[in-house]
Amino acid sequence: MPKDPSIPSVGGSGKANSGASLAKTGSAASTNTSDGGIPTGGDVYLEHAVKRSGSWVGATFNVMCISIGTGTMNLPSVVKRCGWFGVVLFVVMAVVGWYVGVLFRRAMYARPGRRLSSFALVTREAFGAAGYWFATVITYIYCCGTVVSWIIVSGTQITRLLGFAGAHLDKKISMAIIAVIMWIPFTLLKTLGEITVSSVFGVLTAMFAVVVFAVTAVKHKYTDTYHAPGYGAAPHHTFIIGAGIPSVLASISFMYAGAVAFPHLEGQMRKPRQFGWMLFLSNALVCGAYLLSAVPGYYAFGDQTMSPILENLPNMAIANAATILIIVHVVFSAPIMLVSANLELELAFGVMPGIMGKKKELAWRVLMRTVTMGILLGISIAIPYFGEVIDLMSAISTTVVFFMVPVICYVKLLGWRRIHKYELVLCALIAAVGAVACVWGLIDAIKSLRQAIKSGRS
Repeated sequence: MPKDPSIPSVGGSGKANSGASLAKTGSAASTNTSDGGIPTGGDVYLEHAVKRSGSWVGATFNVMCISIGTGTMNLPSVVKRCGWFGVVLFVVMAVVGWYVGVLFRRAMYARPGRRLSSFALVTREAFGAAGYWFATVITYIYCCGTVVSWIIVSGTQITRLLGFAGAHLDKKISMAIIAVIMWIPFTLLKTLGEITVSSVFGVLTAMFAVVVFAVTAVKHKYTDTYHAPGYGAAPHHTFIIGAGIPSVLASISFMYAGAVAFPHLEGQMRKPRQFGWMLFLSNALVCGAYLLSAVPGYYAFGDQTMSPILENLPNMAIANAATILIIVHVVFSAPIMLVSANLELELAFGVMPGIMGKKKELAWRVLMRTVTMGILLGISIAIPYFGEVIDLMSAISTTVVFFMVPVICYVKLLGWRRIHKYELVLCALIAAVGAVACVWGLIDAIKSLRQAIKSGRS
């Protein structure tokens, strides 16, 4: 298993970034907002990284919980857009995601004696106030867009399952119920270190559901006599569809784009130098889960594959039970994404005990997170198109978070003269692919969303 590449030393000690030393450094620093309204004191830099009480196992489950979820139900349709070649892209992107994560961790420690404790602070160090606010906004879009897709698919499936039982519940009400349930842990749990147990449960439920969906798809694949409405024959399979590759790269990046949470996850690890191989293991397991969802789904339904894959599956007790588990998984996964997003936002506005006191910080945190949840529910109800929302969020945010920002910040902070030429070439290639996927994916996503709204499909 790959070893975590070396990073610049911090204070000459492998433990210089431990919770105790960081806390001491933070308490000695003053807080100011002289740089574009951005809090710059030591407490702000280190606030979310002082409790190193987690293990690599807990971090692995957090990464997997972020990645394996409702998005897996979109993967067979992702393969449909570019053919079987999409399977190769899943593996390649898993490796790229690991490599980008390692580079981003190096960037976090690029300044001797300091650990840049969030995605936004790394970009601030590289590009000043403009970089900071850009990263804060893009992080918020990515994390919140993910949760919007979860609310949409969960609310839709609750209504669908109740319909099978002969009961009717408006999809908007179902979405509201899911949003309220998500809001409770999101508001009560302050940092990622407090939700490892829920991550373990979330991963187990998601994996069970993925296995059930895969087996059900293969056992009930489409044939000449059993196929999707509107099709006159068995599904067709294609090896590669070149025109679909850029938008597919954007969609797959959505599945691996955990860079915004990496600083918070690494900040909770007792042994942060294990981060590199922890991320490699996590991405390998996530890739396996993705292939387990994508390959059987596309094999069974081919060019008739829908998003989510549940639309292709028959009304069976085991499949419905797995759907319920996916909904449960969403409830456990949402706090990870939402906490990651709001930690960045709270950092930007100085919502921390060291700045405004515990009681005031708690009040502001509850208010900001409640407003966030309300906005996400409103968007989910207004644009209830699962696959199209994922593609749009992928193009707008995850191509930037996954491909571009980490490698550009790495080169900027370490300096291109200190980086091997082959690594510079790799960074340039990753950023270029991200730019193409962003533009092309955005165009395709807007077209698909417009078509869905025009047709009134829900």
